[in-house]
Amino acid sequence: MQAAEVVAERGFENTRFTDVAGRTGASISTLQYLFGNREDLVVQALRTRTAHLLAEARTAAGAIADPIERLRWVAGHLAATDGSPDAARAEWMLWVEYWRTALRDDELATESIGTYDGWASLVRDAIRAAVDAGLIAEPADIDAVAQGACALADGLGVQIALRRPGITWERATAMTRAWLAVTLNCPALIES
Repeated sequence: MQAAEVVAERGFENTRFTDVAGRTGASISTLQYLFGNREDLVVQALRTRTAHLLAEARTAAGAIADPIERLRWVAGHLAATDGSPDAARAEWMLWVEYWRTALRDDELATESIGTYDGWASLVRDAIRAAVDAGLIAEPADIDAVAQGACALADGLGVQIALRRPGITWERATAMTRAWLAVTLNCPALIES
């Protein structure tokens, strides 16, 4: 996790063994032994952190019994997992590095598609729970709605990473919830 923080701060190209060793307390020789080269260290850090974020989200969403509250939480969590602006930006910087790296690494590209599908299934599962509870009508294309919510949140996340004025994690959360509320005809998603 600490290695991923270094990647988010410094970027793929500027992350060195020295930086990761300084953050983690591991020796450079240990990191070289474990990962072989700097690129593999960075890719593994990105893989581990993104998988951890998805697993955390699945656990947290699964613990929310009320289907509308679960859907509200998932919509908000897509935009940012932490209320602090610095933490939200750091998380989105990590995702941007993950995607940038995946564009040049076929194996990571395949994995990133799987990760993205995992986030879409988180949304789809939350929608399905609300449909099954009779709280919303089933959308004609539940996969398109789930993918759309993820795409919206990702676009807003890039804006958070860029520090675009007016696009805070709170605003991104509200916009993602509002989009789902309109798409699913469920005003309760935007009510607090």
